[in-house]
Amino acid sequence: MAVTAITPYQLVKDTGYSWPAGTVAATPADGWAIAAYGRDGRELMLKFTADASGDTVTITAGDNPPALRKGLGDATITLSTSETEVVCVEAARFVQNDGTIIATCVDAGTTCAALIMPK
Repeated sequence: MAVTAITPYQLVKDTGYSWPAGTVAATPADGWAIAAYGRDGRELMLKFTADASGDTVTITAGDNPPALRKGLGDATITLSTSETEVVCVEAARFVQNDGTIIATCVDAGTTCAALIMPK
């Protein structure tokens, strides 16, 4: 079992980007650990893309503290065949005490990419 580490791309205002391809989780049930880079108000966007079988992704509620809004619970995203969804996640709800955000999936073909929105 292994959690797959994801390093987010830092976006810069007024600059164009191609969507990153994303990374498949080594073990879907363990998912991805996305570096949240502190809790300074920057928003983190996660992009999930399913393969031909679709998938369900769960973003795990964080630890309190630091995730003061943990009580809102996990977020679940259902992806249909070859669908891409982008989710803007809030550190106050999802950050773990080690500074990561954890997302898991059911299917082995789903990819995850992360982007940090500029201030």
